[in-house]
Amino acid sequence: MAKKLAQACLALALPLMALPSSGAAPESALAAPDPAALVASLAQSPPARTRFTEVRFSGLLDRPLILSGELEYLGPGQLAKHVASPWQETIRVEAGEAVIQRGDKPPRRVALAQVPELEGFLRGFSALLGGDAPALARDFELAVQGSAANWQLHLKPRDARLARRISAIEVDGRGSTARCFQTRDADDDLGILLVADLATIDLPTRPSSRRLQALCRGLVAP
Repeated sequence: MAKKLAQACLALALPLMALPSSGAAPESALAAPDPAALVASLAQSPPARTRFTEVRFSGLLDRPLILSGELEYLGPGQLAKHVASPWQETIRVEAGEAVIQRGDKPPRRVALAQVPELEGFLRGFSALLGGDAPALARDFELAVQGSAANWQLHLKPRDARLARRISAIEVDGRGSTARCFQTRDADDDLGILLVADLATIDLPTRPSSRRLQALCRGLVAP
């Protein structure tokens, strides 16, 4: 349950940065953006919604799992993920708990206090959605590569308990728009979320992680 909740929180918070923001894009198209300036440019004002396609790679699956749907940010600590395919599921985080409902089944409620390492995660991503780089840096080590035209933001958890579940997060984007989010679990499972203009592209039934990573970095065309 803790791992599922961690995956849900990632998918809830990260892709909302793909929506148009009011922040200014980094100035130089050649130099690597300053982490604080980049985070500030990704700030979102609630309510915010975006479509997503999520591809999960795991040694426990015989082929990648592909999900699609919509995510929404309604304010600090209020996030929701609506899965439309291949099943119907809603995961909502608010008031210190996660509520998970699949189809017509009764909802399951999980207090975030039961997984304390995720409190820092959610606190950090509230700072990310708010464009608060100093607050984000208290929970994650930040590093940026590339240029303003094509950048990668690397996030490494500072909390050892969270790091045992999630080893690294990478955000790929252009200007002030994020397009892809790659999450590497501590057991080496990989999740790739496609948002913005990449959320609606047609994917094969067995997409390769290498191809998707190249797509995220702008090395191949959609």
